[in-house]
Amino acid sequence: MMLLPPLESFIPADHRLRKLHRVLDLSFIHEAVRDRYCQDNGRPSIDPEVVLRLFIVQAIEGIRSVRELMNEVQVNLAYRWFIGYRMDGSLPDHSTLSRALDRFGDGTFDTLFARSIVQCQEAGLIDGRVLHLDATTIRADLDRERVGTPDSPDPDARYGKFPGKRLAPGYKQQTVVDAASRVVVEVAVTPADRNEHEGALEAVDRAMDRLGQTPEAVCADAAYASGHNKAALEERGIRLVSPPPKAPAHMGGGGFTSADFTYDETRDEFTCPAGAILPYMSSVKGRPRQRQYRAPRAACRACLLKTQCTIAPERTLKVSMDHAALLRLRADSHTESFRELYRARSHVIEGIFGEAKLWHRLGRAWRRGLSNMLIQSLLVAAVLNFKRLMAVLRPILHLVRTLIRLLSPHWSRIGEVWTTETPFAQSVAVAGCNS
Repeated sequence: MMLLPPLESFIPADHRLRKLHRVLDLSFIHEAVRDRYCQDNGRPSIDPEVVLRLFIVQAIEGIRSVRELMNEVQVNLAYRWFIGYRMDGSLPDHSTLSRALDRFGDGTFDTLFARSIVQCQEAGLIDGRVLHLDATTIRADLDRERVGTPDSPDPDARYGKFPGKRLAPGYKQQTVVDAASRVVVEVAVTPADRNEHEGALEAVDRAMDRLGQTPEAVCADAAYASGHNKAALEERGIRLVSPPPKAPAHMGGGGFTSADFTYDETRDEFTCPAGAILPYMSSVKGRPRQRQYRAPRAACRACLLKTQCTIAPERTLKVSMDHAALLRLRADSHTESFRELYRARSHVIEGIFGEAKLWHRLGRAWRRGLSNMLIQSLLVAAVLNFKRLMAVLRPILHLVRTLIRLLSPHWSRIGEVWTTETPFAQSVAVAGCNS
């Protein structure tokens, strides 16, 4: 027989899982999954908190499969300590974890992610005035030949453009991040063939609901710059910071573009460079959100600038019904404040994607199906937020340990003001000892 010290004594004070344990609050999990378990019969189940902690280990360590996860937990003391198992404890089978994942559903992991945001708010991390929005592709665990086929093992995966403009099956994750703290405040997952701007407004709305506030600005790359997004965000009182597209070329690039025409939003008409009026004619057939304006044929026939404008009998403009908002976006893009906000976008949102893919394996789907991909995204996003909390906690604990060292010789003398029986004092003492 050999007597060993407690398992916790083997875990270094600065180990990442010890730091994570300090900020992790999973008190919600039992109530959240209560209706998914039979309460009065059946075999005893694994504690739902243990299951969730195992998936958090998978996310923070970037372990691709549940089978590999359980093999690592078998030999890693820190993992065993984190899930509350002794060294000689019998671990759950990987198949049990997979079934638990199906039982929990993505709603449970959305709750975990939402609580990570609340904790970051309570810690004063989230500013919420400027949000960054972008999308990234995630490669599906699927052969190319089976994409979209009736017998596909992943019926939700679709071809999308990956880095290097290569086509591959996968998913696209829409992500919203707080600019000040790099805390993730919303994630959404779609098949990879969806355009980036699709679902952008819904993602911003959900981020606003999670934060309980409206941002002053949303920064995004050029894929999100459209009159529709600009107008919709203006209705919400939000400034869109996204490089607008140039007006499309006309006559092989040598003719006047729509940018050379002056638009009067009140009268809903354009004025050409020669002074002719182009009134609204009709919507474009098959494109209800596009409108067309046409100059009088007589005005074009007598125009001295016609060779620079059109070879048709009269000039026609086809623009979005949100053209006025697009013009406002183009005008705003020339301001210094717009440029300053956009310059800060890349290192924030691209840094988030780099961190998630390099350290937490977000670049490749762990499981198949849209719901499972969403669970992976929510887990990784929650872990990123917990890491921000861990970074904030470090200097606080350093201060606590310093105070404890200074005050411990005089503890009895200050007991009338602050006794060791108060909950706050107890929590500080525990934090100092456990650190």
